[in-house]
Order: sequence, then C-alpha cells, then structure tokens
Amino acid sequence: MQLRRIVIGMDFSDTAIAAARWVASDFAPGAELVFVHVVDPPPRTRFGRAAAPPATTVVDAAADFARHRLDEVTTFVTNLATKRVVRVGHPHDGLIAAARELDAELVVVGQHGDRPRPWKPLGTTADRLVRGSPIPVLVVASPPAHPPREILAAVDDADISTCVLQWTRELARAFDADVTLMHVLSNAVYSHVTSMAHAHHAHSEEEAQAEVRHEMEEEGVRWIESLAHEGFAEGRANAAVTFGDPADALLTMAASVHTELMVLGRHGSGAVAPALLGSTLGTVLAGAPCPVLVVTCPPRT
Repeated sequence: MQLRRIVIGMDFSDTAIAAARWVASDFAPGAELVFVHVVDPPPRTRFGRAAAPPATTVVDAAADFARHRLDEVTTFVTNLATKRVVRVGHPHDGLIAAARELDAELVVVGQHGDRPRPWKPLGTTADRLVRGSPIPVLVVASPPAHPPREILAAVDDADISTCVLQWTRELARAFDADVTLMHVLSNAVYSHVTSMAHAHHAHSEEEAQAEVRHEMEEEGVRWIESLAHEGFAEGRANAAVTFGDPADALLTMAASVHTELMVLGRHGSGAVAPALLGSTLGTVLAGAPCPVLVVTCPPRT
C-alpha cells in the first residue's frame, strides 16, 4: 500500500505533534506530508468590539504566528520536505477542504487538544472530522513506538465493510501485522431470535438462548473466516464474534489482543455504518488505547 499524500491537522498541541511524528516515522514514512493549521477567528461580542482590535488584525496576527510555529514543528517532526498551509475558518471544514484540494488520501489528527478537563474528550475538530469527512481520517491516540503489529477491524454486512477490509488487508500487508476481524451481534437481534426459537421448539428459554447463541456465533465465525481467506496471509487473520454493545465489545477486544491500530467504517454521507450506530463511533474514539482509522472510501494505490 502506498499513501501518496497525507494532510496532518496541526493545532500545536502535544497530541497533534505526537501524531505527526508517528505518521512520519512509522505509519506512512514515504508519504508527502502537508501540515495544515486552521485559524478559527474568536467570536466578537457586541459590547467588546470597541475595545478589541479589528478582526482582520487578529486573524492576520494568528496566521503569522501559525506559519512560524509550523516551520518549527515540521522541522521537529521530520527532516523531509513538507508543505505547510494556513487557512482561516472552522478547523474541520478547513482540513477537509485542504485534503480535497490537495487530493490527499488521508487526514490525520490527534485525539484531543491539551485542555485540562476531568474527562477524556475526543475534541470538537476530531469529532466533526470523523463524522463528516468524505476522506478517511486517522485519529491518533497513544501511538506505539513502532508500526502497528496488531490490527482490529470492525466488520458487518454493510457495503462500507468492503472498504474496511480493503484498508485492513493493505495495512496488514504493509506492516506485516496480525489482524482480528470482529463482528458484534446486537443484543436486540439475539433476544428476538431466541424468543422465536423458544416459541417454535417449545423448549426452555435457557436452552433456546444457549442454542441460538452457539449457532449465531458459529455462523458469524464462518462468515468472517471466509473474508479472512481473501487477501490476508495464512494464519495472520483471526475471527471474533460476540454479543452486546458494539463500543464496549470493541474496546474490550482491543485491550485483550493489545491492538495497536483499529479500523472502523463510516458511510461518506455522514451516516455511521450499522454496526456503529448512535454514539458507538464517538465512544470508541474517545476510549481507544491506540490510533483509530475511520474509513469512508477505498484507499488509492
């Protein structure tokens, strides 16, 4: 796999700089890196306008500072030639626009900025990016000190899973990594099928639950194993099927197999794939112990 051009969102936080260094040294060392900082003009209250300098003065000063900091940061991150872009507007919109104009295959952001809070936020820019970008987004948290060797990919029967599998295959090949392909079965579907089995066979609910769970797990594993035969090295891709909340199950599995990169799917329109509905995507991104790649389209090679 060859990523030719990557846009790196740079807000000058420690997490953003760490993300950039990991991408430059371990994730895509051969790619052209474009560092983009978007100046987000502060709101101007009516009562404070008289005392504040003109908006253009504030924006120009922030842009000059950003150019200077970009020069410093890019030199610290890599000794290769890089592009530096400063834009004005909402950060997520600016990053998406830059990536589209530059024909980038990937946008990279740190998990959250260095804002002291009692909880672990994903960050407004990262959250809006992963929910709205037509280009895949890599959210980097706690990057390993090397290329990822353990990859966890969430799959289901939605069309987007084809793209998830394509990215996962190519990343596994590029990094010589082991892969866990995981599908989480909904508790609601499980309960419905169990009720039908109980009513049809007229045995106890406990027996119905055990029978249905066993059969659904077996069918799921067979399906995933058929996917694992397509493009993955023999013995390097494992199947995992479980029941419950998708976010909790994925995070539990990530901790269990010491995952160093997660791959999730999201439709380009902004709708999350069926296995990742509701708050699942945000929960996984906020709690992931490793970088997370949110796929929206096939990688270009």
